[in-house]
Amino acid sequence: MKFFTFTCVVAFMAVTTANAQVSLGLRGGYVNSWTDFKQSGNGSNRVNTNSLDGWQAGFYLNVPLLKNLHLQPGLSYITKGTKLETTAGQPSNIFVPGATAIKLKYLELPVNLVYKVPIGIGKLVIGAGPYAAYCVRGDYDLAIYSDGKEVQNSSQRVDFKKDPNVFTTSFRLQRWDAGLNATAGIEFNCYVTVGVNYSLGMMDIDRADAALKNRYFGINIGVLLNREDW
Repeated sequence: MKFFTFTCVVAFMAVTTANAQVSLGLRGGYVNSWTDFKQSGNGSNRVNTNSLDGWQAGFYLNVPLLKNLHLQPGLSYITKGTKLETTAGQPSNIFVPGATAIKLKYLELPVNLVYKVPIGIGKLVIGAGPYAAYCVRGDYDLAIYSDGKEVQNSSQRVDFKKDPNVFTTSFRLQRWDAGLNATAGIEFNCYVTVGVNYSLGMMDIDRADAALKNRYFGINIGVLLNREDW
């Protein structure tokens, strides 16, 4: 919570004290997310994690600081999560439930420091910075297996007050997330933007014994409603 408040204050101060023109941008796109999962112990219900497809959409402010150096605070709605695959054996002639994917919807506040290099078609943008995020909704897919084959699948809501809160696992997921991200892209002279970003979660989002940290790679396209140099 302190980290989130500090990030908001920094963004607000940058916007209100900037002397140059502040521009607004909109962007959205594809997200490929996964988790860095480290499970303690050697129990039979061990789980492997795989990447999950998602999306992101939001806005950001472009605040000139120095020549070619800019601050870009923003706010995005983004889906993160992971696919789950248990390594435990399944008995015959018995219906066995198992969580197959976790999908977490976050409001994410990144604050990136970016450097812009003028090129013929626009500007090359490279930057990095911290982010803080709050999960507004969590869901997970629950499958029913028989003889190792999936016979039914449903979506369940994550209750963040329960312990555990993902059925068939020991996960105690929490709402807060924070970490670092890196970004690169091009601002075209026609105001269209394209970019990529990588997010490295630093906070353990599982309150149980396991260590669970968010990761994602994103591809986005957007538009600048104005430009600081136009």
